[in-house]
Amino acid sequence: MKRIAVRGVVALGAFIVPCAALPAAGQSNVKVVLSDVVDDRISDGMGSGGLVLMLNLGGDGLDAVKSARIRVKAAQDDTGRDLVNPKSRPPEFSDRNSNGGNIEVALDNPPRSATSMRISGTADLFVPGRDPSSVVKVPGFLARPGKPVASKGLKAAKVEVTVLSKESYVEARKKNRLDEKKIAAIRAEAKERGMKDEEIGPLIEMAKAFDEMGESDFPEHGLYLRIPKTSEEKIQELWLETPAGERIETGGSASRTDEAVVLQQIDVKKALPKDAVLVLSLFTEKAIVSVPFDIKEVPLP
Repeated sequence: MKRIAVRGVVALGAFIVPCAALPAAGQSNVKVVLSDVVDDRISDGMGSGGLVLMLNLGGDGLDAVKSARIRVKAAQDDTGRDLVNPKSRPPEFSDRNSNGGNIEVALDNPPRSATSMRISGTADLFVPGRDPSSVVKVPGFLARPGKPVASKGLKAAKVEVTVLSKESYVEARKKNRLDEKKIAAIRAEAKERGMKDEEIGPLIEMAKAFDEMGESDFPEHGLYLRIPKTSEEKIQELWLETPAGERIETGGSASRTDEAVVLQQIDVKKALPKDAVLVLSLFTEKAIVSVPFDIKEVPLP
């Protein structure tokens, strides 16, 4: 695997299209920039290989951007090969505080003869300051364990969150364990992505190892949630506050996901007060700004 760090996009001849003004947050020249190229090319016929671009944001006013995602419209190397994998999963938002703000974009395997490529698409920026309804506070959310919390804001956003007792959470985790059906689904997806049997075996063993982790590791004071996957995809972040708006200290968190449901546990430093407030930051249309980009002449090592 080879890496090439790219820090000065002008030196590469990359063409960056600036975004439109973001009046509610103050951004006026946010750009998509290329920060790194991870080259894992292999010769044709030797199995799966690929190319990963690390994209980031540049410009003023980025403090207001809490997360971002990259939607690739086109990617082509200088031999004319299309590098966009039509079977790729839809892109997800990445927190700007993670990985130095870099967002990985995985592409198909360019031939060894390719020396450069071009990529274009759209960066979606989540700017919660543009939409007050993107932050929803739910007082009294602990009152009805086992039932979706009552909130007009969540209902309007079509987001559902259910607080579980520790016992209900443990039982749900047992049902969420990796079984033969789920292993078969992992194998089928891996084959669809072009992986060979000798690559799929270690992947499944890794999935089993992760499945075993944390089976008896439940915090003394924990918040246990069940969230439909369609709702979880709309949540940028959730946290806890006192009625006065002070943030309640929490520790680590863990989650398990299947096709339909996400089970999440949050370590709370001490027992939650009954009047604790659940706060959710939601991806809403008004809070998302789209930035087109077109980067030319990306060098391939």
